[in-house]
Amino acid sequence: MENGGNRSRRSSASEKAKEIEAINGIVSGKNVLITGGAAGLGHAFLNHFLKHGANKITILDIDANAGKRVEINVEKSYGEKKVHFIHADVSCHEQMIEAFEEASKWMNDIDIVVNNAGILDERRWEKEIAVNIGGMVCTALLALKYLSRDQLGHGGTLVNVSQHIDIRNTAQLPVYTATKHAIIGLSQSLAESYQYEKVGVRVITLCPGLTETALTVDSPNKLLSRVMKADFVKNLDQLSIQTPYVVAQGLMSILKSGASGSIWVIENGRTPYEVYIPNPRTLRRTYKNNFILVEPKVTRGRPIREVCDNTRTGLMSCV
Repeated sequence: MENGGNRSRRSSASEKAKEIEAINGIVSGKNVLITGGAAGLGHAFLNHFLKHGANKITILDIDANAGKRVEINVEKSYGEKKVHFIHADVSCHEQMIEAFEEASKWMNDIDIVVNNAGILDERRWEKEIAVNIGGMVCTALLALKYLSRDQLGHGGTLVNVSQHIDIRNTAQLPVYTATKHAIIGLSQSLAESYQYEKVGVRVITLCPGLTETALTVDSPNKLLSRVMKADFVKNLDQLSIQTPYVVAQGLMSILKSGASGSIWVIENGRTPYEVYIPNPRTLRRTYKNNFILVEPKVTRGRPIREVCDNTRTGLMSCV
C-alpha cells in the first residue's frame, strides 16, 4: 500500500516538471538583453535564461573586465555565439542607442529586455539618479522601440527591476528609495500607454527584497552620514537576506504567468507574489462633520484645539 509521503513527493516532482516545461515554453529560443548583466542579479538572470534554453543573450555592463569574463565562461559551458557582452554606461544615451543597435544585429531581433542596471551611492546622488532613473528610462524606451510591433519588433516582454521597499528600513536611503519608486511609476505608465494588444509589449515590474549583491554589501559605506550608516547596519542585522539565484528563479515563474502592468515581489527567498497600486480614491480620508481635529497644542498650560472648517470649500483636507 502506497503511503501519503510518496504520493506527495511524486505530486510535487510532477508539478515542478510542469513548471519547468511551462517556463521553457516561454524562454526557449528567445533572444534576451540584460543591463547590468555582468554581476549580481543580472548575472543570475543570465544563468537562468541559459538554463531554460534562451537562444542568444546580450549583456550590457559598465564593468568591461567582468563582462568579458562572463562571456568567456559562458562560451566554455554553452559554446560560442551564445552570449555577447557590450561595454556600455546606461546613463549615456548615445552609448545605449549604439548598444541596442549592436545587440539587435547580433541576435537578429530582441524578445525580452531585463532593465536591471542600477547603483546605490547616496553620496553621489546625482549619479544615482542618472543611472537609476535616467538609465532605466532610456533602456525602457529603447526596449519599446525594438520590441513594439508598430516599430522595429514583433512583440515581447520588458522587465523593469525596482525594489521591494519598507520605508521603516530604508529611511537612510532617501534618494535610492525615490529612484525605485520612480521605476514603478514608469512601468505602470508604459503598461497603460502601450497596451499589449496593440503593440505586443508586456511590461512587468520585479521588486526584489533585500538581496545579497555587491550593491548591498557596499551600501553602508555609501550613505550620507555616519548616523545613517549606524542605523542602516542595525536595520540590516534584523532583516533576512536572499540570494540572486532565488530572485532569478522567481523571475522565470513570473514570465510564465505575469500580466502586463503587474508588479511582483520576491522577498525572504520565498515564492513571488503580486502586489497592486491602489486607486487614490480608495485611500481618500473622510472625517466626521467635515472637521479635522489637529493634535492639541499646549500654550501657557491651557490646551487649544485647532479646527479646520472646510465646509465652505468642500475640500477634504487643510493646507
